[in-house]
Amino acid sequence: MRALGDIVDIDLSTGAVERWPFAATTARFALGGRGLGALHLWKEVGPDVDPLGQDNVLVLATGMLTGSAAPSASRMQLSARSPLTGLLGSANIGGDFGHGLRAAGVAALVVRGSSPRPVWLHVAPGRLEVLGAGEFWGLETDAALAALNDQAGHGERLEALVIGPAGERLVPLACVMSRGGHAAGRTGLGAVFGAKNLKAVAVAAGSSPAPTNARAKTAVRTYFEGIVNAPWFPEISKYGSTASVRWSSDRGILATRNFSAGTFAQADAIDGTALQRYVQRRRGCRRCPVRCKADVAVTSGPHAGFIGQRPDFEPLAAWGATLGIGDPEAVMYLHDRCDALGLDSISAGTAAGFAVDLYARGIIDTADTGGLELHWGDAAAAGALVEGMASGEGFAGLLGQGVRAAAAALGRGAERYAAHVKGLELSAYDPRAATGAALGYAVSNRGGDYTNVYARHEFDLPDDVAVRLYGDTVVSDPLSPEGKAIMVRRSMCVSAALDGLGLCKVPALTLLNRYDLEMEAELAEAVTGLPVSAADLYLAGERIVNLERLFNLRCGATEEDDRLPVRFTEEPLPDGPGAGRTVDLWPLRHEFYEIMGWGQDGVPAPAKLAELGLQEGL
Repeated sequence: MRALGDIVDIDLSTGAVERWPFAATTARFALGGRGLGALHLWKEVGPDVDPLGQDNVLVLATGMLTGSAAPSASRMQLSARSPLTGLLGSANIGGDFGHGLRAAGVAALVVRGSSPRPVWLHVAPGRLEVLGAGEFWGLETDAALAALNDQAGHGERLEALVIGPAGERLVPLACVMSRGGHAAGRTGLGAVFGAKNLKAVAVAAGSSPAPTNARAKTAVRTYFEGIVNAPWFPEISKYGSTASVRWSSDRGILATRNFSAGTFAQADAIDGTALQRYVQRRRGCRRCPVRCKADVAVTSGPHAGFIGQRPDFEPLAAWGATLGIGDPEAVMYLHDRCDALGLDSISAGTAAGFAVDLYARGIIDTADTGGLELHWGDAAAAGALVEGMASGEGFAGLLGQGVRAAAAALGRGAERYAAHVKGLELSAYDPRAATGAALGYAVSNRGGDYTNVYARHEFDLPDDVAVRLYGDTVVSDPLSPEGKAIMVRRSMCVSAALDGLGLCKVPALTLLNRYDLEMEAELAEAVTGLPVSAADLYLAGERIVNLERLFNLRCGATEEDDRLPVRFTEEPLPDGPGAGRTVDLWPLRHEFYEIMGWGQDGVPAPAKLAELGLQEGL
């Protein structure tokens, strides 16, 4: 059986370190990654824990397959109580850091307490060093990554998770970055790093193991071939998720001008096909054939000399359509500034769009913004907001608290235009023309986020799969509520299982598009040696979802938090295929509760908890 690695526990307040093996029983119960994070939070973080206090527990957990020979197994999960939402803090990240952590023999790093001085952690096989980070404090993320490698010396190449100035200043929209533009972006976990005086966690770059036995070789090859032979592989491999800009505008679901419309006239200009002229080379995570990342460069115009990473679809939407900006070079630059400063690009773009919307409606003016005029399509003003959000000061600093907090502070009806669920800003889809996305936003355990649920079967579902998984083909109509509750249930549980395994959802769900976990179960059993079936994986995913739900309930969430902002329930969508529609989630939400085995108050029933092994006292 493949070694599962160790759990390494460090208290930054005292320097105490403990280490114990990651047990196979725990791996089968919660997998790894997202499941291990949820398990730690449920056991150790109570409702009185301040998200920015030293009692908050930060878990950096690799998936059960992360760092193995499995294709696209580079993902890991960061978990803590969120300073943005007060509920589940959960962010997933790719790149090479997870490979390095597993190569060092670590399945998960649990960080407690708070250092009295800025520090960084150097993880190596059999040891963990706490080193001073005073010289790195204040550096932007790319500069900090370079400085860490300079300090390592001896030709050692480090992979690191690092925060920027936003995290150091405890900005609730702060994220955690790694090399190549990979971000653990959502729910403000960069601020948790900052509150612990933790600038970075670094590991030596890990190796890529080959399959070790005939069954593993076959499973790895089968999974790899399934990905590269998928119908969407040529497009996704070339453009990543970026070609979804034009696709979503055509469907009338592209979040435009702070969700005041679903189509964007300049969608073609910021679509991935248009960005192709800036691409210098494609990149990807280790052992992944998709290679969906890309380096970009601008050689002329106002942003001449810009070199960075191509934004994924949701940041493109956030800094493009959401702000009415159709200049692709400006959009790439704004996203890059978020990465450098350590800001969640999705939330920051949505917060900026919220501010422009309020200004356009006359709810705020220059007296509120400190003299800054805000207009749709004004990239310079958007840039000023980015810098201000990261500083934590002034009007933009208020936006950095998130749209829920900013709307509450401003009043004057601003709450109506704050696009969030549970305090987390919505991502790129307008829910009025995508019913599965609407329900997914509402019930997602981390708040208004699409990828946490990933209910894309409402957009791309072969008839035979629709009948096999959902009993009817009508489920694939995004404007229909039929079948969406069962679709969202499956999407949530499958997504949680994939996050527990450390597998990327782009190959697993966008390309393979099976949502049955059969191939993933064979891959997991063949590579790890642990007996696991598709039913076992689905049950583990359901267990993770329920653990997260229990944690949120303990932190004060209720069924009233499983709702969309009133703008989507009262204001009809003005354009696109969904024109004239609003969202009525009340019956759909309670249908979802019923099939989840929850009460009408959204609380998991005792029978469901017993079925999942989540009885009181776990």
